[in-house]
Amino acid sequence: MKKISALLMAFAFAVSSVFLQACASSNKSLTKTDFPASEPIKVCRHETPGILKSTGTETAFLALVTLAAPGGSALLVVGDEYARARGSGTQTLIPDFGLLVMDKFLARIKSARPDWPPLTVIQEPLKEDFTEKCTAMEFRVNRVAYGSVDLTRGGIVFERGLDKGVISNGFLSKATVTMKDAEGEVLWQKSYVYLSENFDRNMSLDELEADNFTLLKEEMEFAAEMTAADFIEHLNGGTKEIAKAKE
Repeated sequence: MKKISALLMAFAFAVSSVFLQACASSNKSLTKTDFPASEPIKVCRHETPGILKSTGTETAFLALVTLAAPGGSALLVVGDEYARARGSGTQTLIPDFGLLVMDKFLARIKSARPDWPPLTVIQEPLKEDFTEKCTAMEFRVNRVAYGSVDLTRGGIVFERGLDKGVISNGFLSKATVTMKDAEGEVLWQKSYVYLSENFDRNMSLDELEADNFTLLKEEMEFAAEMTAADFIEHLNGGTKEIAKAKE
């Protein structure tokens, strides 16, 4: 196991040049003068990608194969497709994580920003980019995974810190909210990565799937709460919304 962990760490360093630029922070703060107070804001979400599922054995095997193969970093995509295929049976049994995040954000924003203009919510997920000429807030889920999560995939390891390891057991999500003006200029943007481990909620794949995925569903609800709270905290310039979400 120590040998596998060492190889995974070496692999993380080896592909760092591929991900570092993609993982650079794109967060942008919003000021009160960024959009007209009287202009309605349209709220929408992109389709949520399929959930990735992997056991500890699969995670270690895929990482080692990727590390050993010539041009191994290209196999990261293949590994994702395999894990997504493994999770396809789970997909119909769990809630839509993108919808969870958007709904929890909307529930909190009413009290967090009573000064905001009206919000018009588009319920159906977008299949293409939003192009309407108006101020819009878009929610996008970049990644959802559970079981033995390889953090080198999707570049999560660099956002979390290499010193904290490259494998985590439990649930992972990464989501981004972006507000744009009528010309498509980004007014505000914030990404958030949730890991069960960061909240001392580590769980095995078997635990998450037991009793008709009860714990996985609960973890997704909690992750969506933390994600929405982080977005609003950033929007408000540091208000402790995450602490409130835990209550």
